[in-house]
Amino acid sequence: MDTDDPLLALALEDLAWYERQRDRARRWHWATELSALVTGGTTVVAAGIQAPAAVTATIAGATVFIGGFRQVFNHAERHVVAAEAWSRLRQAVRRYQLVPEPRRGAEVRQRLLDEVEAVGSAELENWAAGRRSRQSATPSGPPSVLDAR
Repeated sequence: MDTDDPLLALALEDLAWYERQRDRARRWHWATELSALVTGGTTVVAAGIQAPAAVTATIAGATVFIGGFRQVFNHAERHVVAAEAWSRLRQAVRRYQLVPEPRRGAEVRQRLLDEVEAVGSAELENWAAGRRSRQSATPSGPPSVLDAR
């Protein structure tokens, strides 16, 4: 990291974090999707070959669990949100790095800082909106303070 430029170091640190989040969410997404396909198909095969009921029920239970896991953690959406943030921040860092260091004045630095902050705010807003939509889809318990809005 470029320690002579704290703003660039901050942007690169954020960029690396979004890249890790994006990649991790993509791996989890594929793992849950493939697991759901495998267990769903295996359930049908187990029933078709008249496997013991305990085996068929266990595989079917795993299929239901994976479906719930997929809905609760929503790795596909997390992947999209992190990829959007990463892409937007990467472009801002590239634009900043294309300006020669001696010409990186206050205006150029402010543009990068504004973009770093905008990306962070947008990512948080997307996450919060996703959480709110999931909470409103599955009401449980008394209404929250957020429901009063």
